[in-house]
Amino acid sequence: MAIFERQTTQKVVLDDTHPIKCTIENWQNVNGHTEFVIKVQRGPYLDETWKINKRYNDFYKLHGVLQTSGIPLDLPPKKLIGNMDPQFITERQQGLQKYLNSVFMNPILVSSLPARSFVDPANYCQPFGELALQHVSLALRSEVGWEVVGPLPDIGWRLRKHFYQVKCKMSPKEEYIAGWTDYGPDKYLDDKDMHAIFKSIGQIQHPFIHSINLCLSTDIGGLVVRVNNKNGTLRDTLCGAKPRQTFLKKYGNPKGHKTLVKDQIALYGRQLLEALKFLHDKGLPYGHLHTGNIMIENERVKLLDVENGILGVPSFYRPYFMQHRKINNLQAIDVYCFGHVLYEMMFGAPLHESVIEYIPDCPIKSILQRILSPDACKNGLPTVADLLNDPFFSSTQLSFLPTDKAHLKIPSSIKERLRETIVKTEERLREEQKMVRSQKRLVKVQEMMSSEEEKKKQRHKMKRERQLAKEQQLESRSNEKVSNGDRSDSVNSSTATSIGTSTPPSMTGSNVPSPPPPPPPPLAVSGAPLPPPPPLLNGIDIPAPEPSKDRSALLGAICNFNKSSLRKTKVS
Repeated sequence: MAIFERQTTQKVVLDDTHPIKCTIENWQNVNGHTEFVIKVQRGPYLDETWKINKRYNDFYKLHGVLQTSGIPLDLPPKKLIGNMDPQFITERQQGLQKYLNSVFMNPILVSSLPARSFVDPANYCQPFGELALQHVSLALRSEVGWEVVGPLPDIGWRLRKHFYQVKCKMSPKEEYIAGWTDYGPDKYLDDKDMHAIFKSIGQIQHPFIHSINLCLSTDIGGLVVRVNNKNGTLRDTLCGAKPRQTFLKKYGNPKGHKTLVKDQIALYGRQLLEALKFLHDKGLPYGHLHTGNIMIENERVKLLDVENGILGVPSFYRPYFMQHRKINNLQAIDVYCFGHVLYEMMFGAPLHESVIEYIPDCPIKSILQRILSPDACKNGLPTVADLLNDPFFSSTQLSFLPTDKAHLKIPSSIKERLRETIVKTEERLREEQKMVRSQKRLVKVQEMMSSEEEKKKQRHKMKRERQLAKEQQLESRSNEKVSNGDRSDSVNSSTATSIGTSTPPSMTGSNVPSPPPPPPPPLAVSGAPLPPPPPLLNGIDIPAPEPSKDRSALLGAICNFNKSSLRKTKVS
């Protein structure tokens, strides 16, 4: 390697803010128990998919851990008898799918380590806390007077950021909190530039930015130490939570939602805009504004985590502004996040949507419409300077102390590296936004195709039903014709017509010959003809029709004929 060749460390390419989509495809019986096959997709990348097999007991254990958040979740109940029935397993599969949707669509639950490790054990089953403690201990080894007191587990939402209580021998009465953060996917500075920029931000001064007491960087991540605030962050105040409780318990389903009055919102909003303007003018990327990064001390805002942009970690609201192509630079991201902060201060609860369709009447309704409405996110957001000129903020007077100073000195060479970092960060954002839009278009096309297929199926089904109805109608008509023909033949047959009816005439002019006349009836012993036998229809006797009066008289004369009454004649 050349002596002047730059060496960049291997950064974490995994973005922990990427949404997770889970689909239970089917189930299978393995060694007497049921396993559900789940397809998992991370973010907008179609190639980042994998499959996992989970039993119902795995869901039950996850549910037990997530219950600490207080968020209501509907897990299908257990069943001891009949749990291997296919119909029951299918119903359970549908219930588990709804459960996964409710977990991974919640911004609080999806950020938790138990939820992520459940679907991605390859990347989230590492001992993050133990590894972070080792890195912090190594980083503080070279700093005289600093010592780790103990960890503060899971008080923040980031999976790769860990907090510790530390103390300094130079000021033993002060209480400090150290935050260790692994490098994120947007880390583009090498180790030398990272040391230089950390040295600069360690000396940052601004009335509305929290000061830094110790700032160190290694080849793995960065360590920043600040004075502890017993009241916690602005989010802790709004939720009425204790600062050192776990993230799930504090923000999952807080019992109380405190709101701020109009004057407080105007004051804190104006101070935040001044802090953002200062960072933008210095060329320091931020993009991490939310109520968890704001402290209030003596009616003054203290902005936290100004080092996050340098460390390359993703923003808390990244899944939201990923859906809007106009929010494609860090300045627009800060304005968008500022809108979410205003909403939370006004209504006491965070906005869990990327936009808000209906904004209730409030003093900041017009400002929220300029930032969080669908039209604003589609057409473009105002700048920080535009918001500072808004009458709601410009009419607010700020008071400064004689000791208040604004200072941040960054070497010119490092400024050029920061600009390159910003360009690369925004390029990655735009690429992912393109993928999100293309994926949305693909989903729409699939929905349209599926709807067309459904329409075709419905048309074919209706056509078949009409055809079957016609066939059944024709069949019923033919059956009626056949049955009517049998009855006419039985009445008009030759045997029936020979009884009391005249023989039908022959068809003149036809090539078909007339039927021969019936044979003469046999004679009885007395010389009189016998009556014909009754006709049969399908083996059933049909009574002969009653003879007419003339025929009965003739038959009576024949039957009563007495041969002896004839006059005798002589033959010569």
